[in-house]
Amino acid sequence: MIFILFLLLSLVYIYLTWNFDYWTKRGVPSPKARVLLGDLPNGLLKTENVIYDIGKIYNNFKSKTPFVGMIQTRVPRLLILEPEVIKDVLIRKFNCFRYAELVEIVDTKLDPLFAKNPFLLMDEEWKEKRADITPAFTSNRLKVLYPIIQDLSAHMIKYIINESKKNEPLDSLEVAAKFTTDVVSNCIFGIDAESFTKEKPEIREMGKRILEPNFSNVVKLFLAESFPFMRKLMRIQFMPNDVKDFFVNLMQQALKHREEKKICREDFLDHIIQLRNKKNISELEMASHTMSFFSDGFETSSVAISHALYEIGNNTRVQDKLRDEINKNCNKSGLISYETLTELPYLDQVFHESLRLHPPAVMISKQCTEPTDLEFDGKRVTVEKGINVFIPILQVHCDSNYYFEPDKFYPERFDDGAIKDYLDRCVFMPFGAGPRICLGMRFALMQTKAAIAAIVQNFEISVNKKTQNNPLVIDPVAFINVKVGGLWLDFKSLKKE
Repeated sequence: MIFILFLLLSLVYIYLTWNFDYWTKRGVPSPKARVLLGDLPNGLLKTENVIYDIGKIYNNFKSKTPFVGMIQTRVPRLLILEPEVIKDVLIRKFNCFRYAELVEIVDTKLDPLFAKNPFLLMDEEWKEKRADITPAFTSNRLKVLYPIIQDLSAHMIKYIINESKKNEPLDSLEVAAKFTTDVVSNCIFGIDAESFTKEKPEIREMGKRILEPNFSNVVKLFLAESFPFMRKLMRIQFMPNDVKDFFVNLMQQALKHREEKKICREDFLDHIIQLRNKKNISELEMASHTMSFFSDGFETSSVAISHALYEIGNNTRVQDKLRDEINKNCNKSGLISYETLTELPYLDQVFHESLRLHPPAVMISKQCTEPTDLEFDGKRVTVEKGINVFIPILQVHCDSNYYFEPDKFYPERFDDGAIKDYLDRCVFMPFGAGPRICLGMRFALMQTKAAIAAIVQNFEISVNKKTQNNPLVIDPVAFINVKVGGLWLDFKSLKKE
């Protein structure tokens, strides 16, 4: 009996450590993995966000090699450290790394709306959807939507004024999420989500649950990432059925209302109606388009706005300089036109610097779809099909090799067109890079900059002591860059009542 137990334990140990020399055999430097925990122990145990494990490896190896091998539980991964190799993965050799890691995990039957997000689509289906969505973000269409965003910005300002009278700090992420929920609901469905007037508006509550992690999915994701053979055995549903049904019904109601009232409005829903008439797309496809717009425009933009407000509140010099630029470029009504908003240089610099320090997605994971070589400075590795490649956006953004005093919030580093150089070198990637760059980037920039400009124009912002600072810590279980404890700010109105 003891012998059998010993044999079983030995087999389990051999299975768990089978790939531990995978990278050594290929001449690729790698840390020493631990049984079951691999090289990402804190991310696995959820004691810290996985990006901190990756950060330690990045810092230990960045001056020695352009890439480093890792083990996630027992599965080989490749961490890219050199921007030129990052450019290979995202741009030059895009066809060899064209899938996101979640592609094989998402169940198209259980998650028909989530599975249709362009981020998860493959090959021809992705190309077709990209071609469908791109025209929705033309300058003319965004310009038509801008007055809606201005109106909702005014609602947000009124809300902050009323809440500030309570002498309590506000969670900047919650304020930003209310704003982006109202914006995308109005621009997509043509309805007011009433996030600033209702205690718990239904659209806001349902929106929260789209990417909300739950224990069951966290466990399933761990198993799927650590034991690839289990991917086809498990069924992971990211979007709950009631959330899916809610948004499908919302789209149906919006369509019915628009057709019955013969409403013509050049927004995203109008674009989807045109797609239906032109290509005869199904109701499910229409709903998936609206959900892609909603989830992409709501979640990441609110994270971006909240971090920008935090940094502005923490830097009086920057805040004063930005407010001065905004005030000087307002029209007689005290508003900023669409054309002016897109051309405010210091607002651009402030927002880009915030995205550098706090990218909504701290890491990109790409799956190798066909064997290829990656090479830099005489060092080469053959990446086999199925190997996932990690691109550590946060670490690259905060690397002193590319940015002077990288931990400092200094918007002027993006002055004089410097952003083009950062983008070209793949050392600034808040929206990704290459063919898979975020399709809604232009809309995201418009709504985030409109929100920041409106708030800075109307309030003096400061960081409340309730914010767990020094340093800010990323939530261990969050899929995007959300900080533990929230970013709490005080707002002092600059307008005389």
